[in-house]
Amino acid sequence: MIAHLDVEFFGEPVGTLTIDGPLRGPEDWSFAYRHEYVRAGGPELSVTLPLREAPWRGAVARNWFCNLLPEGAVRQAIVDRLRLPGDDDFALLAAIGGECAGAVSLRDPCATDTATGSASDDTDLEAVLYLQGGYGGSGSWALAGTPMRLSLAGAQDKLAVVAEPDGRLRLPRRGEPSTHILKPDSPRFRGLREAEAFGLTLARRVGLDAVESRMVEVMDTPALLVRRYDRKQGSEGGLQRLHQEDFCQALGFPDALKYEQTGGPGLAACSALVRRLALGPRAVRGLLDWVVFSALIGNADAHAKNLSLLSDRSGRRWLAPLYDLVPTVYLPESLVERRPAMHIGDAARIDAVARSDWAAFARASGYRAAYVLDRVQSLAEAVTGNLEEVGDTLVAQGGDPGHVERVAAAIGRNAASIGAS
Repeated sequence: MIAHLDVEFFGEPVGTLTIDGPLRGPEDWSFAYRHEYVRAGGPELSVTLPLREAPWRGAVARNWFCNLLPEGAVRQAIVDRLRLPGDDDFALLAAIGGECAGAVSLRDPCATDTATGSASDDTDLEAVLYLQGGYGGSGSWALAGTPMRLSLAGAQDKLAVVAEPDGRLRLPRRGEPSTHILKPDSPRFRGLREAEAFGLTLARRVGLDAVESRMVEVMDTPALLVRRYDRKQGSEGGLQRLHQEDFCQALGFPDALKYEQTGGPGLAACSALVRRLALGPRAVRGLLDWVVFSALIGNADAHAKNLSLLSDRSGRRWLAPLYDLVPTVYLPESLVERRPAMHIGDAARIDAVARSDWAAFARASGYRAAYVLDRVQSLAEAVTGNLEEVGDTLVAQGGDPGHVERVAAAIGRNAASIGAS
């Protein structure tokens, strides 16, 4: 049974992740930086794992690394395919941690290099998806190329791909950085593709820093193609990785506690982190815009794993672009929670955030109430004023007109209600 994993950061060996104990519980985890790396003063892996000679033991180590893993049905599909114990996070990291989000890799020191990458050198996306059963066949698209070495966190099905200049999509070759994330439309929540595309496109249209996306079809399946924000063009033209850690990682919370109502981080803690790290006025404004815009479009699933920090090899940090902006109010209330994932004042519903709630949020998070209320009003006007144009753009891009119209109507009602409160 694997008990040690080599941890690489920006392609450089930086430490070892270890589990030591028969029960393999949280208290049995530890992470130790390499002595040479500490002496060289390299960038730290996390806000919660600063450089030091002594190992980081217990939950602080377990929580950070387990936040790299997929969740829910996607995790279960991978566990079933690889025949792993369902509750063994360390074994799952060993199996799929070879290329995580950002610039971190975890490798079994006893494994050969042939375990890296997809199951073969075949990078034809549709061929691999067809062989694994296709959409709605054997299950998750995340299984394409299994046994794989790729971990993408989150509960939504997704697959890392390379988008060629001619528009062709393929799987990344071994060791090659992917450029985009491909998300198939949800079999359960039809129209999720159009909803997320609407949220992201609308955010960019009103001037917010959000990731780029476009709707595509793969094997006659509607999907959303999202440009990776943890990549950048190098000075010599090659694609380089940036490091990412979400706010659950940066605040030391386990992956299971991403919702405030179940014990996860709140907006006050997120705001305090941005200020403590001295990320600057742009990040302070960016966090506020994320909160306000998420409320206006009716995104009740705006939790701490949907906020991230980016950093480069120098260790400089900044707030990642906005992502996963899904207006969940377009779905029936019987299917999706209306309570905000992180509390905004005393608002019990994402479609009923009042002035008093914004004032309470401002006090708790260190913003001036007048500044927050002004931002709510100005963004509400921008959102409602751009709904028709964004809807037309998405339909022209191939979006389903019925889904687009339903999402636009839900956002319009929500933004008008919050903006007028």
